[in-house]
Amino acid sequence: MFVTPTEQKKEGGSFTYDVMMAYFLVFLNFFMQGILLYTVFNEVVMANVDWTNGIMKPTKNEYDLFAPPAEKCNTGGSLCVKDGGVFSCAPPSVQLTGRWDELDTNGDGIWTYEEVVKARDALKCKYVVDPVEVFNVFVKFLLSREKILWIHPDLRAGKKIHKTYFTFAAGDIIMCGYRNEQMCPNLLRRGVFHAPLKHKTAPRVGTTIDSALAYCHALLKTGGMCERTLPSTYGVWKIASSAECGAQSFSKMVYKHPETGVAKSMLAVDYEARELYELSSTPLFMVYKTLVIGMWALAMLQELKDVVIGLTWCMKFPSADQFGADAVKEEQTADGETKYVIQGITSGHRSTVFVMNVARFFLALVLTGVGISFLLKGLDYVGLLMDAVALVFIVEISGILYGQVLRPEIREQCESLDPMTVDMYGIKWLNERQAIVDVIQLVGIVIFVVVCMHMYNTTLVAPLYDALECTCLSKGERCREADRFSYDFWHKYWKEDVPLVFKTVAKMKEEAGGALLQTAKSAASNILAKRDSVPAGMLQDFNRYLNWEEHQHPVLGL
Repeated sequence: MFVTPTEQKKEGGSFTYDVMMAYFLVFLNFFMQGILLYTVFNEVVMANVDWTNGIMKPTKNEYDLFAPPAEKCNTGGSLCVKDGGVFSCAPPSVQLTGRWDELDTNGDGIWTYEEVVKARDALKCKYVVDPVEVFNVFVKFLLSREKILWIHPDLRAGKKIHKTYFTFAAGDIIMCGYRNEQMCPNLLRRGVFHAPLKHKTAPRVGTTIDSALAYCHALLKTGGMCERTLPSTYGVWKIASSAECGAQSFSKMVYKHPETGVAKSMLAVDYEARELYELSSTPLFMVYKTLVIGMWALAMLQELKDVVIGLTWCMKFPSADQFGADAVKEEQTADGETKYVIQGITSGHRSTVFVMNVARFFLALVLTGVGISFLLKGLDYVGLLMDAVALVFIVEISGILYGQVLRPEIREQCESLDPMTVDMYGIKWLNERQAIVDVIQLVGIVIFVVVCMHMYNTTLVAPLYDALECTCLSKGERCREADRFSYDFWHKYWKEDVPLVFKTVAKMKEEAGGALLQTAKSAASNILAKRDSVPAGMLQDFNRYLNWEEHQHPVLGL
């Protein structure tokens, strides 16, 4: 700001090497700060936004003013979708599993292929999965259990799925929503297999801890039944959710068999992203982050105050025309050093400094916004502190260039100037009482930081923590799957629903066999009525068949 008039007085011209170096350093400062800010914003802040949107996509007017309008159809861009105030983060096929009423459109208790085709577009729009594929998945899962469950001819033909069969297969498909075999110990601890182990009601699960783990692993392991059978959307969900949840962490646990009391030591799994957001919700960390952001806001306030002083100086400092040749005076100090006194500035210098301060003002605003966004995303103590240090480094670039590049003689020439005073804009009464102004500014900073922290925590951190907990561990108060497939659900499913499935299927088998026997008898009777045209050997076969007792029909495989 002051090298030009002093060089003009000393050298008789304003375009010396030192002046050009000063202009070059100003340009270099703006360039370096701009590049670093752009990189931090684009590669860190926006990358964090993209990561957040990969877990839960914001809707218009929810917490992101710049969020796109809500789409008519679910595009599958995020793992979790808001569903009645809670998050649904399961793979699409599992989401459909818990919505029988949307599949059995006519309410007759049978999900038919015709119903799938008719509702295909609406379901695909809502759940981002082809319901025809899901229908076929249920058929495949049920056929794979043929050794323990009788298969209805219509089911084998891929035409109909009775609600009884749907209930049986739903257990396997819901298990696929737990993503990988590391979750199996967690499921044991939650009591998912408590009922079958205690009441011995599920042949799939067995009666021992090892058999329950084997059942779980067979479904969830890499290349397991879930990966082989479910649609491609499941594979995409599994990869995306693993990436969003981050690194795994394990803790020791002991599970006791509910019936025999046999104990088994295992490792329960958790995920880095969920743990970090849990930490960021603690009171201590919130106070810590508030202090760090508050210090940054104070630093930016000081930067803006300096800019305001510079702009005020440009607007109010006297013109060089008022002093003529004495616009810059040269004086000798007591120790024989030369110092300069600036009394007025030229219009060209005033315009240059004004443009520089306007640019500095906008850069300070960008620094404030990017810096707060950068610090708000911090999730651990050391990382947040290092982020703050990195931002301070960006601010200090100008001081580093000034102190390390500019010659000491030029620095002394500018720093030894007498103070230049101008009247500040604003309320005169407050300008005369700077202590009150300082208190107002401090209170304003505190309110601003507290409001920022509150808005960020309530509109992003808390929902994101709920979404991560639902995605990574399928638990949480705002997780639809955790509520829908809770301990009570699994206890009832294994203890009551599965045994009822076997009873209902046995009855269906008997009814189907009886109906088929009657059809066969009717056909045989019609043939016997025309015995004159039927070969004798065939008549003997039909006579033997008609003489069989009806209770023997299961032998026929009916």
